[in-house]
Amino acid sequence: MQTNRLLNPKTAAAIDLRIEKLLKDLGNPSPPLSLADTRKLLKLDLNYYSSDDDSWLREKVHQMKVAGKQVIERPSLILSVVKSLGLKGVLLADRRQILLDKEVPKPKHRWNEAHEITHDILPWHDGIAHGDPETTLSPACHAQVEAEANYGAGRLLFLGKHFDEVLKSSLCDFSLVHELHGRFGNTMTTTLWRVVELSTESSFGLVTKHPRSATGEVSEDIRYFIKSPTFAAQFSKVRAASLFREVRARCFGRRGPIGHGEFPIQDDAGDEHDFCFESFFNGHDALTFGRCQSKKRPRIVLLR
Repeated sequence: MQTNRLLNPKTAAAIDLRIEKLLKDLGNPSPPLSLADTRKLLKLDLNYYSSDDDSWLREKVHQMKVAGKQVIERPSLILSVVKSLGLKGVLLADRRQILLDKEVPKPKHRWNEAHEITHDILPWHDGIAHGDPETTLSPACHAQVEAEANYGAGRLLFLGKHFDEVLKSSLCDFSLVHELHGRFGNTMTTTLWRVVELSTESSFGLVTKHPRSATGEVSEDIRYFIKSPTFAAQFSKVRAASLFREVRARCFGRRGPIGHGEFPIQDDAGDEHDFCFESFFNGHDALTFGRCQSKKRPRIVLLR
């Protein structure tokens, strides 16, 4: 299970500046964003490799940037790094080329391409490639670099401030996720992620197995647990497994909308809040969006 890593405001603002400049250079396009136009502006080519076939590595590689790590003329090392880190795309810095893993389902290519574009436009990611190799690929460094690229990919694909304005003027629920999924041309999962992560409310998202096929094992049942900044601050002790148990008890459908309802969640101060949720099964994953409804007041007992 993966949980979204929230960036500190200074880092997020620095990435926003880069994304806004890129969108401005593209003429502030309307959704959906054309990644082909974006690559053309940045002089980046797109190609594919197979994580199941290392024949592509036989070509001499002069410089490859893999999660910030520069690998020079070490083709045998590249594939092992790609596999060990679970990467779905890589950036050939000197060749101005993005390589995507063709074994990844095609609907996910759009996100992976935007992720690599973000690596390219963040100057401090280029600096990491020339750093100390013992720290460059440390788990903490890798997680931070990937979180920054994910944040930038989301800001790029959802057109930065344009998306912010939509969220501010809309009620955040699953119907909004559906609408924005169609408008911006991104997957339902990606859209759910962005709605939750940029929400100013206490909200959460779950990407899981269908409740009917759940095994009870968190590692198997839950792929992603997404938290809004407010939820992460107020409900830091809440676990994805406990949320999924509540959701499962209220889901009965097989496809499309599969359940909705309310249940209480206790915050870090011990106060209970009512949360409402909606779940949708897209044929692959069950997507759940939950948000805070109200704070429960303690009961007052009158003594006679």
